[in-house]
Amino acid sequence: MRRTKVLSFGACIIGILAAFVPSYGRTTSSDYSHETITQLIDDLTQIDSESPGISFSVIYVGFAAEDTSASAWMNTRGVAPPEVPPQMRELIRRGPLALPELIKHLEDKRPTKLEVGGYPHVFSAKVFGYEYDPRVRDPEPTPLGFSQWTQKGFASAYTVKVGDVCYALIGQIVNRHLNAVRLQPTGFLVVNSPIEVPDLIEKVKSDWGSGDAETLKASLLADIHGANRLVGFKQDAYIEWVANPALRRLKLYFPEDYRALPSGNLPRKADFERSR
Repeated sequence: MRRTKVLSFGACIIGILAAFVPSYGRTTSSDYSHETITQLIDDLTQIDSESPGISFSVIYVGFAAEDTSASAWMNTRGVAPPEVPPQMRELIRRGPLALPELIKHLEDKRPTKLEVGGYPHVFSAKVFGYEYDPRVRDPEPTPLGFSQWTQKGFASAYTVKVGDVCYALIGQIVNRHLNAVRLQPTGFLVVNSPIEVPDLIEKVKSDWGSGDAETLKASLLADIHGANRLVGFKQDAYIEWVANPALRRLKLYFPEDYRALPSGNLPRKADFERSR
């Protein structure tokens, strides 16, 4: 049974935000499974609510290709968990097939229907950042903070762009935390936009090239076997937050390689399957 996790980073701010969060739970009868990847990316312009990697009041910790429950979201007290937009979910399900096109669209400036940061007196500051979770992690990474924010902020609302959504979707596929929009515990709204900070595009391309499937598979296997273990990251935490999410992606995207993993020599695979 998957446990619901709660992370509190400023209940006062979240309480204020809850009063402004748009109504969620929008249903759709559209069947996106038959759309091409190009059509799905075009449909990202219709996103009008918080989504995985694009959220200022809640945090998504699940794998959007599969997770549909509220337990995939953290810090949802007082706020109904948003539904993952179906076009986003379908792109994540396509995984290595969608990855090359998502990388190409990191520069896509078309606006979505989602604006963030438009509420006065709610955020202590609104800044553009270049926060990035690399394919090969530094064992002793630089903590997130002011060093990863630009000097450029914005006073009014920011309209999320298609390229921003693609950045978040890439993170979902490759098992990395690429948050285009997030809330800092101090009340800062941080927007990591490849449109505003092109260095993010270069980092993605440096790590993932044009979206080669073999590079993705090798990275997931490295995560599973513990190659991206951070200093101070305990084994249980590594399995829950890195290895198991990598197993989920490998099973969906590369089922033959998943089946070929030796359960006897890889206890975390057996544990993972028992927990499903």
